[in-house]
Amino acid sequence: MPIRLHIFVNSTRHVISSSVFVCRFIAFHLSQFLLHLSYFLAIDLLGFLALVLLKPRNPGYRPRYVDMFFMSTSAVTVTGLATIKMEDLSSSQIVVLTLLMLLGSEMFLSLLGLVLESRKPKTHDQDGNRVRSITVCDESNLEEANAAVAPSTDLNDQRKSCLRCLGLVVLAYMAMILVLGSLLVFLYVAHDPSARDVLKRKSIDIALFSVSVTVSSFTNGGLLPTNESMAVFAANRGLLLLLTGQILAGSTLFPVFLRLVICAMRGLARAFTRRGSEELEFTVKNAMAAGFTHLLPGLQTAFLAATVVVVAAAAATFLCCLNWDSAVLGGLTAGQKITNALFMAVNVRQAGENSVDCSLVAPAVLVLFIAMMCIPASATFFSVHDDGGGGERSGAERKGGTKKRRLSLNSMLWSPLACNAAVTMLVCVTERRSLSSDPLNFSTFNMIFEVISAYGNVGLSTGYSCSRLLRPEEASVCHDQPYSFSGWWSDQGKLVLVLVMLCGRLKGFRRQQLRSGSKPTP
Repeated sequence: MPIRLHIFVNSTRHVISSSVFVCRFIAFHLSQFLLHLSYFLAIDLLGFLALVLLKPRNPGYRPRYVDMFFMSTSAVTVTGLATIKMEDLSSSQIVVLTLLMLLGSEMFLSLLGLVLESRKPKTHDQDGNRVRSITVCDESNLEEANAAVAPSTDLNDQRKSCLRCLGLVVLAYMAMILVLGSLLVFLYVAHDPSARDVLKRKSIDIALFSVSVTVSSFTNGGLLPTNESMAVFAANRGLLLLLTGQILAGSTLFPVFLRLVICAMRGLARAFTRRGSEELEFTVKNAMAAGFTHLLPGLQTAFLAATVVVVAAAAATFLCCLNWDSAVLGGLTAGQKITNALFMAVNVRQAGENSVDCSLVAPAVLVLFIAMMCIPASATFFSVHDDGGGGERSGAERKGGTKKRRLSLNSMLWSPLACNAAVTMLVCVTERRSLSSDPLNFSTFNMIFEVISAYGNVGLSTGYSCSRLLRPEEASVCHDQPYSFSGWWSDQGKLVLVLVMLCGRLKGFRRQQLRSGSKPTP
């Protein structure tokens, strides 16, 4: 017996060490694009297996594999499109979708990136006169910025210290928003009779709903335990405003809130320990040089905040002007209409939690929504640029005194417009029968709206209505379903959208590669 136990322990230790070696090799030797692609595919497949193995809440419901794979991809890419009724899923399946949204969120990936960058092995450059990490950051800027602060400190140690500090700040930020947000949502629902009755009628646990909706809002996932998303809570102004703040904190205003959190922590550290204050000051000044692009300079952060406020206010005003007396905002008070308009204006950028029926919104507003889906979260009206540029490539150009020019067609061929146009044509081919037999639901505009929503990882959908069927005999046997328009597509069309959601989630890395022009040299 002891011999068998010894063999088992040695075998387990060998498997664990081999797994750790493989993970370290993948993390430190693959490119950023391949690393993230591998991560998303692995999490997607694990989530798909978990959703298939777990039993749904409705005993008579048998989900199809393609729908479960679609839901897993939608969650891990934080898109929010659904092809099934969310209320048919069990609590354990809702938990799986919630974890997938958290693991696939930009915030969590930023935290993982900080951890991996701070643990990268050292290597010697060709001159052999200093040690540095294999990274894409602008080390010349970091060296110049910190020469007066720590001239005798190794550059790699400075950078790793900066990344570790940023990792702790981002972790504290995530924990604070998720815990405090879940608690506030729970308290609101528990003390608001109308919101509590909705969950009671749908047999949804309040605690599960609070955690799931907070994670979905903060990660911009868009998948909620209710079939109608937030439309069933359109009259609950307080809940919508709470989720609006969480959505902004996890997407467009993340750099703004992160800078505010660091300033608050720096003030507390200055009151208790001088060293902690100096480390935070060092982190703020050198975050961009260390490769963390979410912590923008002060002026650029102000431009970003102004852009988000102006765009959201303009979209909310436009929606109110064209839909004030329509069925979209029917039955709501003036304050509730304004709150819903603001909630939709914020959601259309990233989150996709709709509180109104998008199929009833005025076409002009839908066109505005399409344009807002294509706007990157970091877009600003104004930007600040250094005259000398940045990065290793820019540093080499400054030293050599010459700039290299090269011609590339990749930026045109891989532009969002070209990708969305090609995918729209493809899904029009896969859904050609529905386009001819059901032209009101399967209109070209609805197809474009769904594709762009998937590519932008937003999750808004025009839905499907049986009342728009042209043949009365088909309308009599049709039943409206509270899920996305893509839920009515063929299996081929759904698989195309799976690829679109993955491409949309990874489009940021493609833009970085196009801007850099080539791989950075170690």
